[in-house]
Amino acid sequence: MTISGSKHSQFVGIDLDASFKGIAGDYGVWFNEISVTEFVNLRGDSTHSGFLTGVQRVTGVELPVIPNTVVRSGGLSCHWLGPDEWLMTVKKPEVSIMQDLEDSLSGLHIAVTDLTGGQSLFGVGGRQSRDVLSAACTLDLHADAFAQGSCAQTILAHSNVLITPAFQSSGDCVFEVLVRRSYADHLIRWLMDAAHEDGFEFRLDDNSGLD
Repeated sequence: MTISGSKHSQFVGIDLDASFKGIAGDYGVWFNEISVTEFVNLRGDSTHSGFLTGVQRVTGVELPVIPNTVVRSGGLSCHWLGPDEWLMTVKKPEVSIMQDLEDSLSGLHIAVTDLTGGQSLFGVGGRQSRDVLSAACTLDLHADAFAQGSCAQTILAHSNVLITPAFQSSGDCVFEVLVRRSYADHLIRWLMDAAHEDGFEFRLDDNSGLD
């Protein structure tokens, strides 16, 4: 199956039946598309109590202020990007936080920007996922260095990305990779090539069991 008509899919033009078993006779890596309702960039003063309270009132989570951390709750993830910048992803269908954030933070020096049309998010999992990703970036992806609750901006196969380890109920780690939509096709094809020896497959969009 090749997706050719969906403007919302980062797998446009890629044959999703192009799974390939590696030298071990199985699939060492898998990829899946992650549906996101909304990507929101938030700028504000993390030392201002009114700002922190206003964000929590809308999102239900405390804004992360520790560098390279992420907070998750009920389909919403809030990633620290800088001392005054965060990226929020909303995975709940028909849920929007843009207007609520603007209303809750009215009167404060903030910026709320909708990035939904220009971003892509996909998952990379499997026993060889760390090795495949490490072949394209210098970030230490070992569980001891890149644990649950972490996130990091880095270069992956010449593309600027945000990587976040997510964990399934089984305990298996899935790396969520956020990339600009215009680079998504290049990046996925690069990872497919890097995973050729280990084998790879595409899976249906499924966020169940992810923390």
